[in-house]
Amino acid sequence: MMLNQPDTLLLLLAGAALLFAGRRLFWLFVGVVGFLVGYRISLQILGPHVEGMHWLIAVAAGLLGIVLALALQRMAVALAGFFVGGYAATMLFGLDLTKADLTSLLLFVVAGIIAAVLALRLFEGALILLSALAGASLVTEGLHLRHGTGSLLLVVLALVGMAVQAGLTGRSPRTQRG
Repeated sequence: MMLNQPDTLLLLLAGAALLFAGRRLFWLFVGVVGFLVGYRISLQILGPHVEGMHWLIAVAAGLLGIVLALALQRMAVALAGFFVGGYAATMLFGLDLTKADLTSLLLFVVAGIIAAVLALRLFEGALILLSALAGASLVTEGLHLRHGTGSLLLVVLALVGMAVQAGLTGRSPRTQRG
C-alpha cells in the first residue's frame, strides 16, 4: 500500500523526539518541520503517484531547514513557528487545507503568524511550546485517532512535552559541596 504521508513509525519517532527534546535539538525541530512541509506541499503539487519525488523534496526541505536553523537560528525558528502554528491549528480544529476553504486557510495563517511572533518574542519558551506542539501533532497523526480523541491527546501530549522540556532546561547545575 502506498502511503500519502510519511510512515507511522517515522511520525511517532520524530514526534517523540520533538515532544521531549525539541528545545535542545532545535535544529531537528526545524528540520522535521521542513521535511513535513516539503512532503505535504509536494503531495499537493505532484499528486500521490510519484512517491520517490515526494521523499526527495521532503529530505531537501528538511536539510534546508537544518542549515537555516544552524546558520540563521532566529529566522528559522520564526519560520518553523509559523508552520507549526498553522499545522497545530489544522490538527486541533480538524481543518482540511486541500479544499479551497478560505476560513481554514485564514485560520492556518493567523495561527502561523501568532506562533511566529511568539517564537521571536519568547525564543526559549517558544521553542519549548512549538516543539511540544509539533511533536504532539506528529504523534497524534501517527496514531490515526478520530478528531475528538486526537484533539484531546494533542493537548495532553503538548502539556506533558512542555513540562518535560521546561524541567530539563530549568535545572541549574548542582554546585559541588566540599
